[in-house]
Amino acid sequence: MTNGKIIFMPLGGAQEVGASCYFLKLGENNLLLDCGCGSTRGIRFAPKFSALLQTPYLQDFHQVSHVILSHAHLDHSAALPDFLELNERAAVYMTDLSREILSAQLEDRFARMEGNISSVAFLQKIPLPSLKISFHQAGHIPGAMMTLINFRGKNILYTGDYSTFPTQLVGAALLPDVKIDILILCGLHARHPNYRRFGDTDSALQKILRRISYALRRGKSVYCQVTQISKGVELITLINKFLPDAEIFIDERVMRIVRRFENVRIPIMSEKNHPLSILPRAPCVILSTMLPPLRSGLDILNGDFSLHDDFAATVDFVRRVNPKTCVVVHSPPDKLFHADSTLEQVLINDPDSRTSFIFPNTGEPFEL
Repeated sequence: MTNGKIIFMPLGGAQEVGASCYFLKLGENNLLLDCGCGSTRGIRFAPKFSALLQTPYLQDFHQVSHVILSHAHLDHSAALPDFLELNERAAVYMTDLSREILSAQLEDRFARMEGNISSVAFLQKIPLPSLKISFHQAGHIPGAMMTLINFRGKNILYTGDYSTFPTQLVGAALLPDVKIDILILCGLHARHPNYRRFGDTDSALQKILRRISYALRRGKSVYCQVTQISKGVELITLINKFLPDAEIFIDERVMRIVRRFENVRIPIMSEKNHPLSILPRAPCVILSTMLPPLRSGLDILNGDFSLHDDFAATVDFVRRVNPKTCVVVHSPPDKLFHADSTLEQVLINDPDSRTSFIFPNTGEPFEL
């Protein structure tokens, strides 16, 4: 019998980035937290939905009643149409802004699943049988939400991707004012003790801005490829702020997201920003989701960066929440081994911490 048990199992995005999707069984309630896709060397991979039917917890995909989408980055959202082909009855919750961003990215695939989606607001509460669910600002990108679930007197917080610092587009995460028993943490940098965020001179965003500035000073144009369309919007705002004289030419896929943001009164564009349909003039920045042209003479730049808490902020966040159990997902290991400088090791040596840690692998169920 599983009536009172809490079962957690990653279907993807456990100790890696990509295909974030987490099965959470709360008594008779079966939920999915996020439903994303990943990519390795250009090959798309999705969550292992079939692993659900290899457990004693489900006999049919239709037993999953609800999918909660934390935000519209594709590694957390792009497999939603795939799951709804397996279970066309599942109810999906996301914020209005996540809905806007996701519809611009998935286009026709999104239109086919709109009937399943309910928009929710921060602090909105949804009662389900034996559950109470509410949603809280996560920072990271506009529309991103944390999910708080109360089940049999226990508070479970799923962070999704979050940030405890404000970005160019959104404020910092706002924690619910309750004691958290179980924290399901998307801890991208939980095992990267040397990673520092934007304010540090060695951060990925600072390096991108320095590369762009150096190329423009030399009269060259920069081709900046972004893999996440919404990150392209963040880059536009950063270049506008820190390199205000730079001309930016933006491809149509990113422009669609820009228009959605501006439709909800989040200003992005400046007079130096143009659609890519206009012939670019050097020196300028070309921001695109497509591979750069060969032999173009452009300075080619990878526009990837992180909007996650760095290692120190991750430690502080978990120390502040101080849950009894912390399940760490979305957490690839560092390239270097740090025996005593991971999130777990730091807090094990903290006398005020009461937290025990679980680092689950994909397809590995845990009773919490």
